[in-house]
Amino acid sequence: MKEILHILLTIALALIVTFHSNAQNDNTSQRIKLHSISIIPPKHFEYDSVTDRIFHQGTMTTIQIQTVSNRNFKRITSAITDKYMKSQGLEPLDRQEITMQDGNEAVIFRSRFKSHDANGKELYFIRLMLFTGKESTIWTTADFPECISKQIEEPILNSVKSINKIQ
Repeated sequence: MKEILHILLTIALALIVTFHSNAQNDNTSQRIKLHSISIIPPKHFEYDSVTDRIFHQGTMTTIQIQTVSNRNFKRITSAITDKYMKSQGLEPLDRQEITMQDGNEAVIFRSRFKSHDANGKELYFIRLMLFTGKESTIWTTADFPECISKQIEEPILNSVKSINKIQ
């Protein structure tokens, strides 16, 4: 009888520890607030309040979020043509209409541009520009080196899809 009680207590303790650790990894606890917007950043990314961006130092990856007041995102995205992107030094790759985690509509543009790493070596970067919102537009830009896009693009997409306006 004493052994059975010991086994049941061990199982109960294991369940409590598992429940507690899962609660600590809950997405809402990872959500950070930037002005009137919140986002769940990718793992190992940090927020820099000086530059007002989310970044990962080791991969030269940044995420920046801005709000364009009183302008619907569909109006803004209709003006972003391939010709306009090329005039900004970007090579257009694709445009997709997506659904955010909160169910809102969004448009994401994927492009490529050339820059330099910390040592001055020429490097291609991917730029994701996501536009969403209702009355005002939430404009998110994520830049990361093209050479690591297979490893980092999906976590960044999941992160930017988590953006929502704080009511």
